[in-house]
Amino acid sequence: MAKQLNIDLLRTFHAVARFGRFNEAAEHVHRSASTVTTQIQKLEDQVGQRLFSRSNQGVDLTLYGRKLLGETTEFLKSHDRLLISLMPQRMQGKIRLGVPDTYAPAFIQEFLPRLIADNPLLQLEIEARTSGELLNLFMANQLDLTITVSAQPLAQGERLGPVQPLWVAAEHFDYPPNAPLPITVPIAGCPYRAAALQALTDHGIFHRLLMESPNSTAVEACIRSGVAVGLIEESRMGEGLTQVIAGVELPPLPMHHLYLLCDSSNALALHVYEQVKDSFSV
Repeated sequence: MAKQLNIDLLRTFHAVARFGRFNEAAEHVHRSASTVTTQIQKLEDQVGQRLFSRSNQGVDLTLYGRKLLGETTEFLKSHDRLLISLMPQRMQGKIRLGVPDTYAPAFIQEFLPRLIADNPLLQLEIEARTSGELLNLFMANQLDLTITVSAQPLAQGERLGPVQPLWVAAEHFDYPPNAPLPITVPIAGCPYRAAALQALTDHGIFHRLLMESPNSTAVEACIRSGVAVGLIEESRMGEGLTQVIAGVELPPLPMHHLYLLCDSSNALALHVYEQVKDSFSV
């Protein structure tokens, strides 16, 4: 292996890992697809291992590629943090930031004003959507950084911690015996929805979908009204809600993961990434 790895080769490697295609990665790093291919070949020659397996659908990381991705992510961030610290001017420009709808109210009320005050020259654009939508937007280079919830560990990004969805109902919830259990869930794109519907099916729970919504506030309102059972994260359990639902034993839901994803080649995004990581909590 070479005594040192080239920063540009690593950036290209991370871009290909993110987009899963050489053409999209080439656009992101502002190089031709042939140059990107050459750079990946050079890096593979340096490390003495194949980093990607190729197919008609795109490329996937090999086991060694995943190892290299994990071990060089913090290295690139440290390199860029050093560059930022050497910049005397304030950071300025446009940053596109994604926040899951569930966390949007707390983010907007508690963290966003401080972020804007600390970065008056930064033009922030906020997208509040489901985690699935945000992840797709990030992978399509339409977001510079995003917070997202994932049912599975992600190869990229920083894991901020575990999140546990729970079945809950209003304390006064009641429904007729032998009737299908009315439930309310987020719209497709939220990982909790898929986990919940799969759990109900796997355990043979007789149910019907009363309401689905892209708005977490609407889902919570439906739960609190006492007309349906729904999902709320353990950290957001409040008064008037209960996990004990008379007449039905609901299956436990799997733990999920909260991630912060960032385009590490974007100095502005990395600057905001550090502030979000250090200050924002859910």
